[in-house]
Amino acid sequence: MIANSENTERIENEIRGYFGIHQIEFIEERLAGVIEVALVTTSSHHGQKFLFHKARGAFRQQALESLLDYIREHKAKECTYTIQWRELNSTDLHTSYFSAPNIQAALDKFFFGRDVHSITVFSVSLNPIS
Repeated sequence: MIANSENTERIENEIRGYFGIHQIEFIEERLAGVIEVALVTTSSHHGQKFLFHKARGAFRQQALESLLDYIREHKAKECTYTIQWRELNSTDLHTSYFSAPNIQAALDKFFFGRDVHSITVFSVSLNPIS
């Protein structure tokens, strides 16, 4: 069990390495015998948390390995979207960026863990491929 714990910690640290100084957290949930780990980032500009990616596995280490695989391989193959938004009762317009396979998935990442009525989305645009 210690080896699995050490391996899990090693994978978490490798994932953290991709984000440098940016704050991330792992949110774990058990769904019908499957572990789902959500990787959430916190914006340094406005302090809001957003879903980066979710992965499932039979156990935590397997889900973390899937997250790491997404970071290494699949994220670069997805489109990037820009979302302009404002919190309810605020005048500050914010811009956030998401990698996702489509607009709906980008919005799902944006609204993860928040009330859809607490934010006004002004635009969602697909960024040009460079």
